[in-house]
Amino acid sequence: MKPLRGYQALFDAAPIHPQVQRITGRGGQITLQAGEVLLHSKYDPVREAERFVQDAALDKDRPVLVVGLGYGYHVAVLRELGFDVAVLEPNTTVARFALDGPLKDSDVDIALGAIDEIAADPDFQAFAQKQPQILIHPPTARVDPDFATAAQGAVGKAALSGKHLRIAVVGPMYGGSLPIAAYLCDAFNRLGHRTILVDNSAGWELYESMMRSVVNRHASNQLGNLQSNVLSEWTYARVAEFNPEICIVMAQAPVSASFPERLRKKGIVTAFWYVENWRHLPYWKEIAPLYDFFFHIQPGEFEAQLSAAGCRHHAFVQTACDPARHRPVELSSKEAPDYACDLSFAGAGYYNRVNLFKGLGDYKFKIWGVGWNDRLLDKHWMEGEKRFDSEVFMKIVAGSKINLNLHSSTSHDGVDSGCDAVNPRVFEIAAAGGFQLCDPCIGLEKLFDFDTELPVYHDLKSLRAQIDHYLAHPEERKRIAAAAQQRALREHTYECRAAEMLDHILEHYGAALLKRGIRAQYTLAETIERVGADSDLGKWLSTLPGELLFTHDTMRAFLRSAGEDLYPAEQIFKYMTEVRSFAETLLANRET
Repeated sequence: MKPLRGYQALFDAAPIHPQVQRITGRGGQITLQAGEVLLHSKYDPVREAERFVQDAALDKDRPVLVVGLGYGYHVAVLRELGFDVAVLEPNTTVARFALDGPLKDSDVDIALGAIDEIAADPDFQAFAQKQPQILIHPPTARVDPDFATAAQGAVGKAALSGKHLRIAVVGPMYGGSLPIAAYLCDAFNRLGHRTILVDNSAGWELYESMMRSVVNRHASNQLGNLQSNVLSEWTYARVAEFNPEICIVMAQAPVSASFPERLRKKGIVTAFWYVENWRHLPYWKEIAPLYDFFFHIQPGEFEAQLSAAGCRHHAFVQTACDPARHRPVELSSKEAPDYACDLSFAGAGYYNRVNLFKGLGDYKFKIWGVGWNDRLLDKHWMEGEKRFDSEVFMKIVAGSKINLNLHSSTSHDGVDSGCDAVNPRVFEIAAAGGFQLCDPCIGLEKLFDFDTELPVYHDLKSLRAQIDHYLAHPEERKRIAAAAQQRALREHTYECRAAEMLDHILEHYGAALLKRGIRAQYTLAETIERVGADSDLGKWLSTLPGELLFTHDTMRAFLRSAGEDLYPAEQIFKYMTEVRSFAETLLANRET
């Protein structure tokens, strides 16, 4: 971005756009017309501009980014009021006329051209980092609505990228998305955001107990709905109290249909991550239109279905691995015999898995999970009808020469050639350094190389051939597993997915978040840069982990006892903490 008059050479060289013309209004003042659209009033464009700025109710302490220059009347008003202003304008001729009009003697910064080029400009990014208010010039938006929309997205994304946001993740009571909620929350934490995991798993035991103890189905369903309503209200209370900028709800979370709208009224952007197969569980039809953003794991046909259902914004975001949990482990001498095998599978006994795996009975094959009630597999089924956590799963991977992966189907005899929902197990086995044979789920070829990272099979015959080959070639297994691990840790972590989600959300809702206002949060290292390493506060913070957020809770956790040699700033924080604790006690006593 540079001063408007800095474009003089460009204006002199570029021809005037034939649809943009200066006209004299009825009051004798100049206005512009672009095609059929008047960019300012014919009667009193100056008064119109004053009302436009007044109605915008802008905060004078924050800069303003104007989208649409027009003839410059509204920009001139902003300048006269003392605002720090910059302008985005798609049309060179409009800018050229404005330079000869109300902005003739102004040095207002402006960016011209396509949004993609503007967004890459370091000066634009620097201005966006000031978290400006966005003011859309309505006539410009009518002339070029795509530019206005893209401009808001670019500003929001540039302004909030790298900022520490407050993000809530709402988990279910039970199911496959329960651990993913924790992985996602931790990923946002590692990216520097302040997060809260709303864990509803405590409700599962009560839910199961009610369903078992009440025989009448109608009565048990009523009780289940009552519990879901209670959990929904509990979830809302926790999220509202945390007051995040963004709330991401996981599949099967016990929240009501009104939950996202209630958060939206508080200015909170809502998203839903549907880590389910849309063909098997159709409840997405009711959920998708309710949220600001709907993330899913199946690109292609599902995306057209979502648009038809009235979904605002949707995007494909694959599941992933959590390197903190999905990592190589060493089996103890006591554990090794329990997990050692040539082949393993960990997961539920879907029809296609039971059917295919019955053809592997002659191998040293171990199976973990529920639903494997078939006599031909009894000797392979470890621990019976018992679920396993990620810690046990890592031991299974560690003890197996070959980890089998087969995407589930209730109707196919073996491999479902139409499957397009890649399961998390693909990434988790890879991250743990396990060698894996997998069916070629649609889209998997974009995530891993089948020749060097993830060999695939198409039926029982090709699976047995692959098993025999790789059991006989341990060094090849080791090389392929290492390549898959590197790929998973580089491209397929939940941190990658969390960053991807934020990119989508900020592109579409960054402007709304800017309007709401972001509470600035800084790490201790960033705070030291702001206050100076030689200041009293800087000296104390330099002794603490720089990646932590500078919050009251963080500082309280590091306060030392009064008998120690405290830093001056530490003494102040200690006093503030005591005052706060005293005030909280008084308030608690008053309420009782």
